[in-house]
Amino acid sequence: MAVETSLQPRQKWWNILYAVICGGLALWGAYDYWVTIPRREEAVQRYDAAAARYEELEAKTRPATPGGPVGTLTPAEIEEYKEAKATVDKGKPVAPAAYDRPVQLWLYIVGCGVLGVPWFLWQWLTVAGKKYRLNDDGTLEVPGGPAIAASDIEDIDMSRWMSKSIATAKTRDGRLVVLDDYKFRNIHLIVGSIASRLHPEDWTEDARDLKKIRAQEAEAPAQSTAAPAHSTAAPADGASQGPGAQG
Repeated sequence: MAVETSLQPRQKWWNILYAVICGGLALWGAYDYWVTIPRREEAVQRYDAAAARYEELEAKTRPATPGGPVGTLTPAEIEEYKEAKATVDKGKPVAPAAYDRPVQLWLYIVGCGVLGVPWFLWQWLTVAGKKYRLNDDGTLEVPGGPAIAASDIEDIDMSRWMSKSIATAKTRDGRLVVLDDYKFRNIHLIVGSIASRLHPEDWTEDARDLKKIRAQEAEAPAQSTAAPAHSTAAPADGASQGPGAQG
């Protein structure tokens, strides 16, 4: 029976999720860059202007010479003094750090928005159109390349299969075909068919490791033998024999 792959659902949804996260970070960075940081800079500028005016008006009320007459403020200057003092009393706002703008621009707006969102969407869309097919006669059809006859598949590298779910088929002309079960559904059936044909002592048709299975089967009798046996000795005299045992 022929086997054909399709995109793993997780491959689609993870890439979409990453694209959404990148888009959110880009929007947050843009808001900080064009709204939050300018507001903080304006607040610092208002404070500095108020502090300078406060000092100016404060100095005007001091006597010009020791023991001299105290200066006076006009009604308008008194209002200015009150407003400046109220601003100064709130404390100086924290100015944006020198790296705030570059971080928001290059990391979030450019890195996440301009580059990140298209990258993850491209990863999803390019993989979505790919399919592998193993025909009944063992011919392997791969994306973007000619079909490979079963007799042309010389070997299959399974060294990363159990840890990464990736196998690599090797053809007689030196071509390498990466079979990734993380990205494609049913790839394990294609890998198992090839591996069990080329290495029947090591792999099953559904790509299970026979060495591991045999090791587990060998351990099972040893574990059952080592388990402590339940005692079947009769209870001592006077011990409870269950409900109604004693008279």
